Amino acid sequence: MRPGDIDLSDPGAFAQGFPHDYFDMLRAQDPVSWNESRFVSPDHDVEQRGFYSVTRHADVVAVSRNPEVFSSAKGGVQILDRDEEGLQHVRAMLLSMDPPEHVDYRHLVNRGFTPRQVQALRPRIRSAAAAIIDNVVDRGEGEFVTEVAMHLPMLLICELMGVPTADQQKIFDWSNQLVGFDDPGYSDPEASPMDVAMRVWMYAHELAEEKRRHPDDTLISQYANGEVDGQVTTEMQLNNFFVLLAIAGNETTRNATSHAIRLLHENPDQKALLLSDIDRYLPGTIDEVLRCSPPVISFRRTLTQPATLNGVELAEGDKVVMWYPSANRDEDVWTDVHRFDITRDSTKHLTFGIGEHFCLGAGLAKMQLNCILGEIMKRMPNIAVVGEPALLRSNLVAGIKTMNVTW
Repeated sequence: MRPGDIDLSDPGAFAQGFPHDYFDMLRAQDPVSWNESRFVSPDHDVEQRGFYSVTRHADVVAVSRNPEVFSSAKGGVQILDRDEEGLQHVRAMLLSMDPPEHVDYRHLVNRGFTPRQVQALRPRIRSAAAAIIDNVVDRGEGEFVTEVAMHLPMLLICELMGVPTADQQKIFDWSNQLVGFDDPGYSDPEASPMDVAMRVWMYAHELAEEKRRHPDDTLISQYANGEVDGQVTTEMQLNNFFVLLAIAGNETTRNATSHAIRLLHENPDQKALLLSDIDRYLPGTIDEVLRCSPPVISFRRTLTQPATLNGVELAEGDKVVMWYPSANRDEDVWTDVHRFDITRDSTKHLTFGIGEHFCLGAGLAKMQLNCILGEIMKRMPNIAVVGEPALLRSNLVAGIKTMNVTW
């Protein structure tokens, strides 16, 4: 296997899971390697440029910690290149802002994710997790994603945003369609990704108008009524903030929950160890799940000036793509990197990012995982995966679409 044998711009390269053999080779032979983009998305007519794949832990850290050179705003954070109109939408999203703008807008909602606020949510999260298991525990079998994994993150993020309970399924479906636009199982044949985005933006607009008329302590209200340098947030910024919360608050934690059950099923010795002392081993299990199966596969940066990364000369305008499944299995950081080991120190994983864009909801996500996985292990200890999980065709989100289980 040689660099270039797999086109990582093609979501199909991840349809059967992470291409670990290829990532292993890149880390060893060509850690900042050129990837010629041969994939053509039917929903994007902009000519796609190649990029440099960043596969080692130290290099991902270096890129993430230097937003002045490796910009989120210049080209957005997804691999796909966009026209100027598309970039204007992307740059209105918190995820695609650079300092100081990113710091200012992040500050509008920071207080909703402080350690104190997350701890205050613990009783609600534990109660909701218990209720989810109450609803399924007597069945003995089911489809894990839609019957268990989706409910806690969707419930919580909708409550935090101020979305009515009756609309949660709608948000879930829209989120899947936006993330899985290249997957026939999630994409809507009657609507393009832009059509779906327009539906979400219209919903966000109506919700924001309601929160402006009747402010409260929800995240959408804080963002809709917040100001930066005396300027209120724009319609585009608000719409994209809603999209970011809906996807980040739903897809990531849901998929981490599903991957946890999959990994424990595939590693019965580690599952037995966890069951021997759940309170002791669950925190380490969660970090090891996040190391081995990061829900976010990649993020992009675009150079604002020439730079050198691990000996490779990069030019202004070049794009680099950080591959978290590879960085999380770097032999310079961990030993026996492909072994799922709940006793190892996995806390250096980069699943939540590092630097300016460290995940705002990391603490909340880990608390959700602790509560729902704790309930599952205590009340459904014999849970087992039946057949092969159906994986999302995506190089952005490591999604599990369906996974049948018994318990």
